Amino acid sequence: MSAYARVDVTPDTPEWEQERRKSIGASEVAAVMGLSRFSTALDVYKHKQGIDSDFDPVLAFIGHQSEPIMEAWVHKFSGVHATLWPGFMARSAEVPILHASFDRVSFDPFTTWQFKTAHAVAGHHWDEGIPTDIRVQVQAEMFVAGTQKAGVVVWIGGREFRLYWEPRDDRFIDEHMIPALGDFWNRVLTGTPPEPANLAEIAEVYPTDPGTVLELPETAFETLERITVLNSDITAQEKERDALKVALSEFVQGAETLTYAGRPVATWKTQKGRASFDKRTFELDHPDLAAAYTNQGAPFKVLRRLKEKS
Repeated sequence: MSAYARVDVTPDTPEWEQERRKSIGASEVAAVMGLSRFSTALDVYKHKQGIDSDFDPVLAFIGHQSEPIMEAWVHKFSGVHATLWPGFMARSAEVPILHASFDRVSFDPFTTWQFKTAHAVAGHHWDEGIPTDIRVQVQAEMFVAGTQKAGVVVWIGGREFRLYWEPRDDRFIDEHMIPALGDFWNRVLTGTPPEPANLAEIAEVYPTDPGTVLELPETAFETLERITVLNSDITAQEKERDALKVALSEFVQGAETLTYAGRPVATWKTQKGRASFDKRTFELDHPDLAAAYTNQGAPFKVLRRLKEKS
């Protein structure tokens, strides 16, 4: 019996998107487990419920168009003697709530390949090996494919290529990944959203109920106190930082480049002032245009300590 069932759909089509909603994608597993740098379990949950976050078609275009270049690099420069074939979507036969879309595959033995691009400023995330969220994705792909290792190629800054081999980690898969996917999918089936993972999701999941009062237990009050202390520390550190900048500037004066022991350590340049837009005046002069071009941002919650009455 094959480890997977092949799903014959064309990427980035409505049929492909519908298939993705039926199960958890390998690229979504890190978010489900709270290990993604870019998305959360609630993001994935909403996608399965038919609610999508903003999609950047340019980034998707760059990713797809970069794949032939990375494939050519593997063949010409990686030293790996393998023929890469087009990838495909597959759903796990053992755990049907999990699917994967392989970028490329090779044979003898059957191996899945994942291609990634990274901006030059983000290349450091790959210095210690494959980033955690990508490793989780590749582990999920190996589980679906029934393979023991996977190739991961990253193209950094449009100039540097790297090839990593990721071995299968059955302990991670069996003890952590599969149970987490089962728990998450049960939430999808029962309509129980995951807990919010950041402040933006807090505002979305728990909007303020005007007029309500909640008595805090001691542990929750201690958390509030700690937040207050941290806010005070941040304010004090910012004041200290600004005072130190003033002291240093009195010595530096108009110098642009600062050196220490003969090597450049910093620059101090005058920047052009930031342009500002007089929104209030524009609204008064052109109310219709102002209304047509004003977008309301997502709501957010603000925590403010109240002074005790004497």
